[in-house]
Amino acid sequence: MPVSTAPSAAAVPWPDRLAAAPRATPGPPAACSVSPAHDGEHEIRRVVRVTGVGLWLALSAHSLLVEPVRDHLQRIEVVHWAVSGVAFLIAFLLACRPPRTPAARRETLLLLGLQTVLALSANALLHGSSIQAGLLIVVAAQVGLLLPWPQATAWVLVQSGALAYVLLTHWKHDLDAWAFASGYLVFQLFAITTAQTAVREVQARRALAQVVEELHATRALLADASRRAERLQISRDLHDLLGHHLTGLGMHLQVAHHLLADSPAREHVHTAQDVARQLLGDVRSAVRGMRDDAGCDFPAELRAMTQGTPLTVHVTLPPDVRLECPVVARTLLRCAQEMVTNAARHAHATQVWLELRREGTRAELHAHDDGPGVPELHFGCGLRGMRERLEALGGTLEVRTPVGHGVELTAALPLWGTA
Repeated sequence: MPVSTAPSAAAVPWPDRLAAAPRATPGPPAACSVSPAHDGEHEIRRVVRVTGVGLWLALSAHSLLVEPVRDHLQRIEVVHWAVSGVAFLIAFLLACRPPRTPAARRETLLLLGLQTVLALSANALLHGSSIQAGLLIVVAAQVGLLLPWPQATAWVLVQSGALAYVLLTHWKHDLDAWAFASGYLVFQLFAITTAQTAVREVQARRALAQVVEELHATRALLADASRRAERLQISRDLHDLLGHHLTGLGMHLQVAHHLLADSPAREHVHTAQDVARQLLGDVRSAVRGMRDDAGCDFPAELRAMTQGTPLTVHVTLPPDVRLECPVVARTLLRCAQEMVTNAARHAHATQVWLELRREGTRAELHAHDDGPGVPELHFGCGLRGMRERLEALGGTLEVRTPVGHGVELTAALPLWGTA
């Protein structure tokens, strides 16, 4: 995965019911992992596809064996009915694909409308077949997966009204037509309810998985912050206590070295002075090493994190970038990880631009992708967690979703000297 790094600040314009971003965890993201939400969505659609094909076969076989003989249908009518039935099956199989983009969602809605028209046409060609009306239940299950309850109910009411019109046109008894139409309406509402219950179960599973991941990430982050804070405290104690006393010892030894100009002890004082100077240098080296280890090498860790993604990530950092506070550095690193993960999994992007810049006393991490953008962005657990983490440190998260220009996110944090 290529990563490009630029030393200057170049700014270029940055995310369906079951899609959501996973929470970021410390370390490089797993680009090949499959979320429980996606597993559940594919399982639901697989069940709808298998059940729909089975129902289509059963209804078509019954209609072909019974309806033409019973209603004395012409051969041309049977052929037209067969063409409508095959077209319905093709539209059904095409609509079973998960819509990942707004354009794919609109295409699926058109395929569902085509299925409704074909099912009603097949029903009319068989002079109001009560069996062929069962295909509307298949349509209702798909509508329940794609639309919220009010819109799905409105869809079912419209196609049930159209079914009632077909039955009233071909049947002699209006009461029977209304009874069958209302019965199929109940079956369709049941299909919608079942499909949406399955969707809510998948969403609950996804939310639980995200909470577990967030807990793991928080525990790891707290443990890491605790270890680093402990090392910082030890380094301060070494510097303030040992460093102070060794400096005083060196000063006294220097005075003694001048006072004992002609004494045989002058050589031993000189040796003690060298030892004290060496000890002070060792303490300073130890303190410096502990402080460097307790910090966060933001540029190196950011580039290492982007190596694990399937996208091309362009990183722009100031030439003198340095984040003194390890908490700020770690928080911005986790935000960058979440931004790249969202772009890879939900924004349908191939490239991501990350830019770190300093605005007064604040550090700003700006990210945008080359995805299609969305009309309205819904905050999932990932974005909510990012915003809460930033706000807990006095920062902010801004999100812009210009359609056709990808999604833009800006995470800002105050630059603290200590944490």
